[in-house]
Amino acid sequence: REGCDHVKKTILAAVAAALILLMAGCASFDFGPTGEYIITARDALGDDSAVLVDVRPAEEYALSHVRGAVNIPMASLVVNEPYPNMLPKADTIEAVMAAAGVTQDDTLYVYDSASNMQAARAQWTLNMYGNDNVRVISGGLTALKEAGAEMTSESTALTTAAYTAGEYRKASIVTLDYLKSIINMPDEKTVIIDTRSDEEYAAGTIPGSVHIEYLWNNYPNGEYKTPRDIQNTYLNNKIYPDMRIILFCKTSVRAAQTYTALKDAGYRDVRIYDGAFEAIAAKDDTIL
Repeated sequence: REGCDHVKKTILAAVAAALILLMAGCASFDFGPTGEYIITARDALGDDSAVLVDVRPAEEYALSHVRGAVNIPMASLVVNEPYPNMLPKADTIEAVMAAAGVTQDDTLYVYDSASNMQAARAQWTLNMYGNDNVRVISGGLTALKEAGAEMTSESTALTTAAYTAGEYRKASIVTLDYLKSIINMPDEKTVIIDTRSDEEYAAGTIPGSVHIEYLWNNYPNGEYKTPRDIQNTYLNNKIYPDMRIILFCKTSVRAAQTYTALKDAGYRDVRIYDGAFEAIAAKDDTIL
């Protein structure tokens, strides 16, 4: 009995020591502000000053959505030339947002039903044109329903507004030439992350990239992990907050989901190669 108690105490002490080291490890890194890109469903529903935005396809919105939410489909905030899901020009952003009755000064809470991907992509798109008044509702429609959101099929129409896009953040978009330069001359302060599935990664990836599938950013219930848990996930893969992080997937939607997770966790320099894997394969598959 005494021996068993001693073993239990030893195990508990080891676990406690590991937790202390883990917490100290996160604290020793210079993360930026946290919790500024994601909001819980409960908090979103409790804020009447924000505009609730459903970024699902129009047909899904028409069937059922949260009462009071306006529909701005993610598909309206991308262009499909020369490759699928590319970042549009400012005038497209302005036209879409104005037609929805939204201004650049409105606080937007965006949701989807696609593992936070579509909402994150809409957020990233608006961020790239200077609008940081956007948060992704963690867990999307499922979380909103669980938080008690009232559902309806009646559409919400806001009065057409004037929306002015901000300055294009060119430095946050990675070009193929820049990507090649990193591949040819690796920099220990720069990391490329492949956010695609295990199968896609195994079939071919960018040399030197780290594979962290976007789903690792979520808990099993589909909600984003907390900033602390995101930090732990990426620190365990030697992704540090002082690094320049370049994300890619197939068409820059899953990459955007990771962008939101990392920015919310305090990672400062997070970029996306918007052309994504399809552009690499089409333009220069010699680097694969």
